[in-house]
Amino acid sequence: MEEELKVNEFEHGTDRTAYHTHRNLQQAYGPEANFHYRANSAEEILDDTNKLQMMIADHYQTQCPRLAALDDYMKARNNGIHNDECRRIEEGKADHRAAHNFAKIINIFDVGYNTGIPIKKTSDNEDINNLIREYDKQNDIEALDSELWRDFRKYGRAYELQYRNEEDEDRSVISSVFETFVCYGLDVERTPLFAVRYPRYRIGMQELTKVTIYTDTEIITYKPCSLSMMVLEEEDRKEHYWGEVPVTEYSPDRYRQGGYEDVTSLIDLYDAAQSDTANYMTDFNEATLVISGDLDMSRYSVKDVIAMKKANLLLLENGINPDGSKSQTEAKYVYKQYDVTGTEAYKERLQKDIHKISFVPDLTDEAFSGTQSGEAMKYKLFGFQQLAKTSQRGFKKGLMRRYRLLLNIKNYVSEADNADLGNLTITFTPNLPKAVLEELKALADAGTEFSQQTLLELASFVEDAQAEIEKVREEQEDSGDDAVMRRVFSLTKKDDGADINGQQNILETERSGTA
Repeated sequence: MEEELKVNEFEHGTDRTAYHTHRNLQQAYGPEANFHYRANSAEEILDDTNKLQMMIADHYQTQCPRLAALDDYMKARNNGIHNDECRRIEEGKADHRAAHNFAKIINIFDVGYNTGIPIKKTSDNEDINNLIREYDKQNDIEALDSELWRDFRKYGRAYELQYRNEEDEDRSVISSVFETFVCYGLDVERTPLFAVRYPRYRIGMQELTKVTIYTDTEIITYKPCSLSMMVLEEEDRKEHYWGEVPVTEYSPDRYRQGGYEDVTSLIDLYDAAQSDTANYMTDFNEATLVISGDLDMSRYSVKDVIAMKKANLLLLENGINPDGSKSQTEAKYVYKQYDVTGTEAYKERLQKDIHKISFVPDLTDEAFSGTQSGEAMKYKLFGFQQLAKTSQRGFKKGLMRRYRLLLNIKNYVSEADNADLGNLTITFTPNLPKAVLEELKALADAGTEFSQQTLLELASFVEDAQAEIEKVREEQEDSGDDAVMRRVFSLTKKDDGADINGQQNILETERSGTA
């Protein structure tokens, strides 16, 4: 390569743009990464272990990477900023990679809004209500519903496994989306044919997987094997009595899209913008010293000039003034100019777009100041409320199936007297701040009367309103007895000749009057 002798040509081929193009999450994972598995019948797949092995391998290799990418955005391991192929490669320059956890903000707001107040399940059959209350208490169902909703909105799917343990207790647990999927039939109702669960574990350097199949009547387990070299050998087969496949898939809609999946590309852009700003602020301190004068630049090779550049030094020959004279010798520092207004406006626009498209409001926005009325706040949440309603319908389907399965097993073991769910109603209560005092004042001014129990239930520090009422009644009775005794004592003091029977009569009279 012929050396370039002029200093203003030193950048050719040596200082290229230090960024690569980046494929966002939607471009990296196509429709096949969110495919519903379907078959004509369970026997079509389960009678041929090769087909079952291919289905498991496809889930692990094609679907799990997308789910892992969505999980990374929740944990601030954003693909767009941590990908080594999309950041600066120029040596000696700052390479900050700031990840912004918008995905976590969106998911936490979604979970808190919909499950912060426990989901209510009520039936017109009191026996069913008692059965559900007992089941929910045994399984800490409030926490389970919240975690199911977290996966449900993070991945666009969540799985619940129901089983009966050795103590004959009915249990519900979350089954990881990375090791669970359901195969549906070809009918219009998409009846679940079977579910697959293949948890992986490691022994030393060897990773094994344990495959379990759940049909509507049986649980089939296979011997542990390697996932990469899978050979399924049946180990055990036993009946179950849930009446259907005991694995329930929750999904917000038929698309199974995560709550923040469609804004991941905007999150990548915001990460890049903030990282570039940080890189500039770091490199700003390394201004280049420019020395111009009567210099013989032919003495320096391209390698010499590149070494000067790395040392933040630039040599320039004298220029020629309009009058023909040479420009004077000078030394000065030069640095990149930073468009503060334009850059900050760009980042602010990205941030607003993330919240606008995800329908999750930015609570740090001035529009959410403390002077806003409750009705005004509702209008700001209107878009998110529409999205929540759609998700709630999908979640209700899963909950209805949960309690239908529960009733199936209870009827089988004669613990439910062949009852049905009746008119089971599932109610979501938005977890939003409420101006209770304003409502009470308006109703009271209108002439509405409230019971003491209702008022106590509104108090945040009272856990059991009925128990509190009982305590108040007991205290009133005790204070009434004390008042009676003081009255008797005063009477007997005035009349020292009063007999015991007279005192007893006075005591009974006072007590009956208090009652």
